[in-house]
Amino acid sequence: MNKFRLVLILATVLLLSQNLFSQGSPTHKFLLGGYGFTNLEMEQNQNAQFEVGFNPIFLWSINNNILFESELEFELEDGGTSTALEYAQIMYIMNKYITFGAGKFLNPTNIFAERFHPAWINKLPGMPLGLSGHTGVQLVAGTQVGLQVRGGVSAGPTKFVYAVYVSNGPSLNIDESDTTGLGKQGAGNNSITNEGEEGGGHSGIAASGTLNYGNIPDNNGDKAIGGRIGFLPIPELEIGYGFETARVGTDDTQYSDVRSFTNVFDLSYVKDYSSLAGRIDIRGQYTWLQVDNPGIGVLNYENISSAWYVQLAYQPYYLESSFLQNLEFVVRYDQLDLPEGAELNVDKNRIAGGVNYWINHSTVVKFAYESTTSEFTDESETESAFVFQLAMGF
Repeated sequence: MNKFRLVLILATVLLLSQNLFSQGSPTHKFLLGGYGFTNLEMEQNQNAQFEVGFNPIFLWSINNNILFESELEFELEDGGTSTALEYAQIMYIMNKYITFGAGKFLNPTNIFAERFHPAWINKLPGMPLGLSGHTGVQLVAGTQVGLQVRGGVSAGPTKFVYAVYVSNGPSLNIDESDTTGLGKQGAGNNSITNEGEEGGGHSGIAASGTLNYGNIPDNNGDKAIGGRIGFLPIPELEIGYGFETARVGTDDTQYSDVRSFTNVFDLSYVKDYSSLAGRIDIRGQYTWLQVDNPGIGVLNYENISSAWYVQLAYQPYYLESSFLQNLEFVVRYDQLDLPEGAELNVDKNRIAGGVNYWINHSTVVKFAYESTTSEFTDESETESAFVFQLAMGF
């Protein structure tokens, strides 16, 4: 609660300072935005639970070329309020083709995390499998800590966008209970989350062979290098490819030379169709992660994982009925495949459908149903859940 009060005080000070700065320099501009949400999750064989989150976003323009942006996250968790720094970066706009950024920023190779994850933008209450620590094993970082260069360039009627970064890379998780004596390492932390990113999963030793995307501290002197290039053949369609390569083993261990390589393919298509009386929104992303096989200890197997999702949404806002105009229908299928030899080998596939009602352009009520099948070594189980969410962007 003290952290929450501190942020409110900070926001008030920044708002009051806006007028002071504008008197000395008319180029100073400050904006407080963000979003909030409330969930009600009713999972099979689980008690129904309410969840609440609040994410203020601070945007500060020093002048036309220097910008600062930051997002904080507050969620009720384990009887208290958890606080996280989602991102915070300083940006310098060199020209209309090149922008430099430094700090903690949303991972450009994971466009769901970079563009679609806020509760009022995400078409369904949950996150796709493999893209977040909230949905099991995570295969791609949500954020990076380092430097990035990004921009775009037109090529006739088409357009290319790009992003390149160098950052603290992910670190290899080795279970402390490893009896070989080879792998008592992690991210310098004996209570990292199972999914490897702050704010997701449960405390405890992470499963061997998975990656920790917490980014701080870095477990070796190497840095991750990654990026993404997107192609827009028409304004409504973007096709992208992203990658990351990094040494993930901890220095001075027998796993120190282990590296990871990530490929990400994505697609986004949004277009209005008068024949369908509304808008079609198609999104998809495929992630492929390979971690080197060192041939020793608990990692002596082919460590390749993948996750993908495809989502279709339709909003009939050309209809005459104001009620029907505000409805949106969504369906998403996602899948997570983990290595057969891994300590944690639970493949998952899920089908989710929902109906959203837009109260205004940034306030939405969502009703969703999910059916998740988990594939174990010799059996499988399917669980269902109903999720209600009220989300607002501001």
